[in-house]
Amino acid sequence: MRAGKTVLLMFLLPAVLMLVLSLLIGLFSLNSLKSQYIESSDVQADDLQTLHKESTFKRDISELHSRVVAVLDGARKHQFTDIQLYREHSQVVNDLAAIELLVKSLAESNLLREVNHNSVQGLQQSFSAYRSLVIMATEIAAIDPDTADSFFLQAQASFNEFSVFTGRISMLLTDRTMLREHQARIRHERAFLQIFIFSLAGAVVVLLMVFVIAFRISGHVRDIADALSKLSYNTQTELRLPAIEHLKNSSRGEFGRIARVLLGFRDDMVRRIQAEQENHRLIFYDALTGLPNRRLLQEQLQYSAGASSRVSNYHALLWLDIDRFKTINDIRGHQAGDQLLVMIAGSMRLLLKEGDLLARVGGDEFAILLELPQRLKSEAAMEAERVALDICASVAKTYEVEGHSHYLTASIGIVLFSDKTLSSDDLLNQAEVAKYQAKDAGRNTVCFYDPNIQAEINRRAELEGELRTAIEHQELRLFYQLQYDQEARPVGAEALLRWQHPQRGLVSPADFIPLAEETGLIITMGEWVLVTACELLAQWQEDEQTRDLQLAVNVSAKQFRQPKFVEMVLQILQQTGARADQLKLELTESAVLEDIEQAIQKMQQLRGQGVTFAMDDFGTGYSSLQYLKRLPLDQIKIDQSFVRDIVADPDDAVIIRTIIAMGQALSIEVIAEGVETAEQRDLLLSYGCLRYQGYLFARPRPISECMMLLKTE
Repeated sequence: MRAGKTVLLMFLLPAVLMLVLSLLIGLFSLNSLKSQYIESSDVQADDLQTLHKESTFKRDISELHSRVVAVLDGARKHQFTDIQLYREHSQVVNDLAAIELLVKSLAESNLLREVNHNSVQGLQQSFSAYRSLVIMATEIAAIDPDTADSFFLQAQASFNEFSVFTGRISMLLTDRTMLREHQARIRHERAFLQIFIFSLAGAVVVLLMVFVIAFRISGHVRDIADALSKLSYNTQTELRLPAIEHLKNSSRGEFGRIARVLLGFRDDMVRRIQAEQENHRLIFYDALTGLPNRRLLQEQLQYSAGASSRVSNYHALLWLDIDRFKTINDIRGHQAGDQLLVMIAGSMRLLLKEGDLLARVGGDEFAILLELPQRLKSEAAMEAERVALDICASVAKTYEVEGHSHYLTASIGIVLFSDKTLSSDDLLNQAEVAKYQAKDAGRNTVCFYDPNIQAEINRRAELEGELRTAIEHQELRLFYQLQYDQEARPVGAEALLRWQHPQRGLVSPADFIPLAEETGLIITMGEWVLVTACELLAQWQEDEQTRDLQLAVNVSAKQFRQPKFVEMVLQILQQTGARADQLKLELTESAVLEDIEQAIQKMQQLRGQGVTFAMDDFGTGYSSLQYLKRLPLDQIKIDQSFVRDIVADPDDAVIIRTIIAMGQALSIEVIAEGVETAEQRDLLLSYGCLRYQGYLFARPRPISECMMLLKTE
């Protein structure tokens, strides 16, 4: 270092030290002021938030109170429909819940705890009473406006009471907040003035000493810093640093040497990145197809297994082998075989979505890693099989290579995984085993490694195929479970669908009804059930013992939503000669709630012809009094899940008593299903339920056994 530069450095060092010292003092002082200011600001912000909450409470409760007055007045004048009153009631309940959270938050504020705790408790108690009374008033407004008014008068008293508390709290909060703000402002002004004068004096003296030097070197330092930042994050093989190149040419001192070092470092980095990219390509990618190779696939498998275990979804590994490819390779040569592999890889790429990985793992073998969003194993397996079949169909075609045509197919093995218990080698081995199974099965096919998954998919596909021909082969049966009144007299029966499979025997409805719903077969099956049931009703009309019995038929939601459902039912009644008043259609809540207006219209059309309706599995869904009043129902069925534990579970007993009370209030008959003991029947009778269905009286039976049972009654 030359002497001039050394002297300059020694001269500037004291100034730099003074600058650092002044900055430290100023920073310490400003931090102290900042802490004081933040503390005061937090207190003031909390106070202002409390005031805002109190003001919001008064505004919201006044608006709510006015709306309740308008709703009750409209109910007395019959200006609202039942559904409008129900919506107003729901809105009032939601608004009260929001205001209740506001009251709770207001009561927990520090400012209120300090000013008057008794007023806070009074506000909470009076608002709680007001809330309960308003809910009861709006809920009963549709049924009994006078009773609603009496509840609202009591609510008005509570409203007046907490209005007094809010006024008192508002005055106290305002006074306390103003006092705090005044005190904080005085402290801030005094402290700020002292710190500002002290810091400013020190900073001005030191800044004047170093300003000229800092200005000259700041530009060079900024250019160097920008260059270092670019070098730190650079992953490209092209990087230009024009400012550093200019500094190298224009400066001969220390900055010139730094510029030359940076440019040399840049050149070394670019060469290293180019070498790394080439090595990565050679290590992780196939030279022929440009696809990832087995090594990259293994790394991705390990990552995917860990990701699946965290989000609880599935991945699928597909191992694809080109059938009889070796023969073509031997006959036409490796060049022709390479062309075929490139074409096949290109066609498979088009079938995969973003995020899926296609890799070449061997001569004529490929692997595909699929990310499946399905959380159920059966659904994930079906999606993986669908993709594999699409790939098989895409590969299976004739390829033109060097003037020759070659028809190729592929065999695919699949393994599903959702955790990292298996290593990537294990997954690859399992997929390869599944591929061999696919080849053994006849080539151009797909097999799962897990035999249980494959068996389930095969069973489901086989069951669906057999279900499609069940009606044609007359394998469907109707069983009948009799229904009784309080004197153990039969009053009707419910038709229950069964499938008499020639090999499996009686197939459980739980196995084939959901499948029928999913495939749409439930519509055809439902029509068959209606025809068969109506034919039986026509026969019952000829027998004095059965002519007054009703027959209940379950109607699925998908069948009920068919545009021609009403016409179909009326046509079946006409063709079979069955009496419409003996047919009872059982609907679930999901069947009517999707489009309640359309459902009511269909029910009224059929009810006008004499058909009756029952709500099945009542109590397990929405079960609102508002829609129950509008539906033209003749009967509601208490779900057996409530009846099962009615003796031991008080909650189920309360639910059943409520359902019975609702039915009585609306003049709708109530029947309980799943009655298995005399004790259950006696409790239901004591609650007012006069119709029963269950094993205590009769099990589901074929029609011949059912008729024999009726004759012994």
